[in-house]
Amino acid sequence: MKKIIAISMLTSILLSNEVSLEPIVVTATKVSQSIKDITSSTQVITKEDIEEKRYTSVLDALNSLAGVGFTQDGGIGGLTKLYIRGVGGGRVLVLVNGVRFQDPSSKYGADFSRLMIANVERIELISGAQSGIWGSDASAGVINIITTQAEDGFNSGLNVEYGSFNSKKIGVFASYKEKKYDTMLSVNNFTTDGYSAQSPYGSDIDNYEDDYYKNRTIDFSLGYNISDNDRLLAQFINIDVESNNDTYSVGSGTENKDMRVENETNLFNATYTKKISNQNISLKYNFSKFDKDELDATSGIKTYEGKTNEIELHDTISYREKDFVLVGISYKKDDVETISVDNSEDTHKINSNAIFLTNTNFVDNFVITQSLRWDNYSNFGEKTTGKVGVKYFLNEDTTFSSNYATGYNAPSIIMILNPNGKENENLEAEDINSFDISATYKGASLTYFYNRVKNLISYDKVNKQHINIDGTSVFKGFELKYKTDITENLFMDFSYTRLSAKDKDGIDLRRRVKDTYKLSTYYYLNDKLNFNLDAQYIGERYDNMYSVTNPSQTRGRQTGKYLVANFVTNYEMTNKISTYLKVNNIFDRYYQVVDGYSTSPRAFYAGLNVKF
Repeated sequence: MKKIIAISMLTSILLSNEVSLEPIVVTATKVSQSIKDITSSTQVITKEDIEEKRYTSVLDALNSLAGVGFTQDGGIGGLTKLYIRGVGGGRVLVLVNGVRFQDPSSKYGADFSRLMIANVERIELISGAQSGIWGSDASAGVINIITTQAEDGFNSGLNVEYGSFNSKKIGVFASYKEKKYDTMLSVNNFTTDGYSAQSPYGSDIDNYEDDYYKNRTIDFSLGYNISDNDRLLAQFINIDVESNNDTYSVGSGTENKDMRVENETNLFNATYTKKISNQNISLKYNFSKFDKDELDATSGIKTYEGKTNEIELHDTISYREKDFVLVGISYKKDDVETISVDNSEDTHKINSNAIFLTNTNFVDNFVITQSLRWDNYSNFGEKTTGKVGVKYFLNEDTTFSSNYATGYNAPSIIMILNPNGKENENLEAEDINSFDISATYKGASLTYFYNRVKNLISYDKVNKQHINIDGTSVFKGFELKYKTDITENLFMDFSYTRLSAKDKDGIDLRRRVKDTYKLSTYYYLNDKLNFNLDAQYIGERYDNMYSVTNPSQTRGRQTGKYLVANFVTNYEMTNKISTYLKVNNIFDRYYQVVDGYSTSPRAFYAGLNVKF
């Protein structure tokens, strides 16, 4: 009986072939499919995962996945760069309910510091080049963050949490669903006094002032079923963030200074879907707006505003038993406006058109998917990309799959103009070739990946401009994943990633981890009380601060070779009330992900969930 209870609680955590239910994924092909029918290398974080591990931010959740790494300038609110198999930054397309979370006024792509985990239903990660489906910004992969929708009847709830650094979290939600319409409203507020964003390596962060962070996220959705075959859905998310960062120069020995930053994000989408016989037509309008105010800026740019308008029409046509083809067109416009400290304004625009097609066939024991996309940019020109994926089911427990794709990453407006440095009108788009091959057996899988990036865009700190690294940079390695039940009540989830990331001269690229080990264990004492221990070992990594035009300089400080572990216990008091306790960095390990930027010491948090 205990085993049945434990397995039912871990249905979405253990995605092995021993579990009958499979997650539904929409990001791989823009069509809802079971994960077992997808050829792409796909990982899913479910609502059950989030509730078991009590993540604070989306970044916390993503960092649990194989092949994912990151760098962060300080704690929550610091500049974050996410890497998928060593390729990252603006090359990873981040979506929220299918709406682009790429800020066109930022050279770093998605700003993960704005994304708390509140009201998230699941997160889908598709690794490898996906430009053949999603276009530019998807040359390393795609992340789609999908928020919770209304369930039948009236539902409401409350979550509160308090912990170290005077961190406070309170969230409420209410939803209603009937045959004709459904609606959901979620409001979540998170504040923390934090700790110093910067401190010289080896120093005590208590010697520096704290850097606070505030986040209020509002999520609203409204759906209306015109008929059994026609549906309208509107979703709106507002994220209001205020943070305090440092302008401290590492190694200077001077006291750090405050840099208050205000960010506001607005995401909106309106979707009309219609089913006609074997067709499923979707017309969608997406809008993203990102505002950033550097309140204490004394030079350069003080205000950034980036907007993206996108319209997409696609039709999914089913044929034979399970086969389908998706055809579509889209139009996208990016607007960027900057205001300098002297109040001078600058505005720039880029627009693009796209035509795309994805076809999937099920033939005997094979799944075969082909994608093709043509994009035309006003400032860049035309680009055609594609993808082919194959999966073979040897038997119920064993599969083999492989994917080959071409991709590209067009330089953003801010990369070209570089308002706080030197502009580079000759900056070229990156070209990417992506390949992977995988074998799975029950809860175990092994994936080899190989990515070639031509004209890799990097920042030359000496000349203060973005440049292309001549030649081809290579990102290759393998991912090993294993999920199993050790005893009736004890479960394990393990991954190991080996990465080699080198430029054309064979020199290691900065801030990439060579060996990463991730382990999660779950123990269910009974159906009320469970424990989770997460541990990560980060292998060799160097904070290479050299100029990319002079790679013979030092590799910088070693920022790897450390182990960090977190602990969570959950207790279900009733079927509507639960509590939890979590301890981050339980061994109080001192480390820095980026040289000169602080990370959290041991921290404690306690929370309460109530459903009404």
